[in-house]
Amino acid sequence: MSEVRWQIFEDCPYWQLLGMKIERAAAGSARLFMLCGNKLLQLFGQMHGGALASLIDSSVAVALSLTLSPEERATTVELKVNYLEPVRAGKIYAESKIVKRGKSIIVGTTEVTDQDGRLVAIGTVTYMVLNIRQAAFVQRETNS
Repeated sequence: MSEVRWQIFEDCPYWQLLGMKIERAAAGSARLFMLCGNKLLQLFGQMHGGALASLIDSSVAVALSLTLSPEERATTVELKVNYLEPVRAGKIYAESKIVKRGKSIIVGTTEVTDQDGRLVAIGTVTYMVLNIRQAAFVQRETNS
């Protein structure tokens, strides 16, 4: 994946809000990271589960984006996360791979580790593949 294409993801305001970055990506796989800072902690001093879920979803999105044709888009239809260990600080890594690429459904899995290599979460994400016309319709409906 070229640096230019990476920039499209990293310029997304939501990515910037969470501080997500792409370390590497190829068709069907990706590795992202983010820092667990004070702004991502929940009430009890641990990284918010929603931030970890966003990292998982985004990592699979990068991995699958390189499998899409120019006429295709994809959107999340299901996300499942198992939180295994609390995260309180440091760099968090999401390693994703596409396990099934069908005509209308893509399934990816992610392992999230902390900077010490400790497995802190695992996730499975399902995406629906849309053609450009379907994607435009979904966007119009959302903006209404």
